[in-house]
Amino acid sequence: MNFKDTVKELLPVILITIFGTYLFSYVAFVVTENVYPNSFLELWNRWDTRHYLKIAEHGYASSDEGSGNMLIVFFPLYPYLIRVFALVFQDYLLSAMIVSNLAYAAAAYYLYKLVNLDFEKEDAYRSVIYLSIFPTAYFLHAAYTESLFLALTISSFYYARRENWALSGAIGMLAAVVRITGIILLPVLLIEYLSQRGYRGNKIRKDVLWIGLIGVGLGLYLILNYYVAGDPFYFLEVQREGWSRKLALPYQGFLNALEGLSGRAPSGVFTGDWVEIVFALLGLIGTVYCFFRLRLSYSLYALATWILVTSTWHWLSIPRFMLTIFPLFIVLALAGRRRGLNFTIIFLSLMCFALFLTQFLRFRWAF
Repeated sequence: MNFKDTVKELLPVILITIFGTYLFSYVAFVVTENVYPNSFLELWNRWDTRHYLKIAEHGYASSDEGSGNMLIVFFPLYPYLIRVFALVFQDYLLSAMIVSNLAYAAAAYYLYKLVNLDFEKEDAYRSVIYLSIFPTAYFLHAAYTESLFLALTISSFYYARRENWALSGAIGMLAAVVRITGIILLPVLLIEYLSQRGYRGNKIRKDVLWIGLIGVGLGLYLILNYYVAGDPFYFLEVQREGWSRKLALPYQGFLNALEGLSGRAPSGVFTGDWVEIVFALLGLIGTVYCFFRLRLSYSLYALATWILVTSTWHWLSIPRFMLTIFPLFIVLALAGRRRGLNFTIIFLSLMCFALFLTQFLRFRWAF
């Protein structure tokens, strides 16, 4: 399917998703808060959004400038794109949301194209639907990195499948400057390269070196750390001391989440523990299923990402992180061939989407 036909197929989904999400956000806020917002844009200025906007406007603080250095944990490509768009639109929050929505459209486009390489058009279409209504998919339209990271990751895989390794590596490099999980692309795309050549060493050519660009992306972030704090791995210290994100095996995070089920308010138990546990387990089940239905590189990407995002002593934002594991939407699309299961997935996703988005708008914890 060519570009024009793909856009014609996906444009209604993309537009309905974007405008429907924003319309619902306005109505939900007015109904639940019983006030009109001062500004529609300010409805979306929540949680990490403020950090990205601060970086976009002022850059990173040096390590001797108080709490500002805590922002080093946020990778630079997304806020710097906001800064570029703000030169035109003269508003950082508006620019951030434009970047996110353009990236969402690109992610939907490349997911459709990628799935269509191996499966039916209907499967590709369902994968885009499931991505768009995932319970935390509102982050694709907020000033967060999810949509940009997805767009870069999926397109990097797509061009790898088309054996355009230069473009795949360059895009993968950008993904590694958006989130630390971008570095996972380096080994899994190398496996994809080898699989396309039957794992035969005599078929390896110089174009494999393009995959190494992904490591350059992480290297740029380490250089930024050195420039800001004189330590290329300074972000690890800030994650641990400033944001309480300490590395641990996944089972430790699971046990701590179980402990949190007692002694907390009902809302905190639900969104702070139960939902984290449920999404982590569902993500693991979906990842295992990937190994039976998808290419090895997709499955390894899903597994490596799952391990990385759950390897903390305290599980936090797991439902949002699951959004970036794009192979999960492919296996969901395959499962959704059954009409009853398709309806169940859509119904449950929309219910959770509405609930979590309302929480997000009210500045309550929503991952």
